[in-house]
Amino acid sequence: MTVYRCVILEDDDIAQKILETNIKRLPHLEIVQVFSNPIEAIPILHQGKVDILFSDVEMPEISGLDLIKTLEAPPQIILTTSHSDYSMEAFDVGVTDYLLKPFSFERFLKAVNRAIDNINIKNKASQKPVVQEEQIIFLKAGRESLKFFVNDIQYIEALGAYTRIFSKEKPVLISESISDLQIKLQPLNFIRVHKSYIVPRFKVTGISSRHVILDKLKIPLGVSYRETIEKLFEEKSNT
Repeated sequence: MTVYRCVILEDDDIAQKILETNIKRLPHLEIVQVFSNPIEAIPILHQGKVDILFSDVEMPEISGLDLIKTLEAPPQIILTTSHSDYSMEAFDVGVTDYLLKPFSFERFLKAVNRAIDNINIKNKASQKPVVQEEQIIFLKAGRESLKFFVNDIQYIEALGAYTRIFSKEKPVLISESISDLQIKLQPLNFIRVHKSYIVPRFKVTGISSRHVILDKLKIPLGVSYRETIEKLFEEKSNT
């Protein structure tokens, strides 16, 4: 479980305790420090070790909004205030959420979830892309085993006890039945759409009354496979 580090900046004792209580109710939040003086909070906020800052607006010496403006790399900031007058300025400086006192725990939780979502999005964007090895599969062709790149396979057609694989190169006759290939290829996201055809699920771009559409290709769709294929395509469309 990821634990998010929080700082409370609040000069009102009661409001401070409410924030502490709410944060302690959530096991994925940790209070790093509590401040009533915004000047004292500046060093830790500049260290970049805080995930979420809960800050009041009106405080002695410097306001919460003015403090935020001094931070080069601010954490997720949830403002807490008794005055709605600051809402426009708050969002102009990029706060995550704006809690108007008194706020409920449900409203507090909504703000926290929004902050965590923002953190996760930023972390994901900063990660280096993982280079995945291209998937391959070996299939029998007479006495040989031929190597196929999974992404190159367009579709597979049954020919009795044999099958024919259509790829970017040329059709290749394989000495394995379509039922055997269905078992081998299912973990690689291939699906049976007809008693005589298997297609890569990730290349399906649409379905019609009688066909599965793979870009410019139309592959026959069997009646007994229709319901399953329609459900799979709906899942793909919703992701």
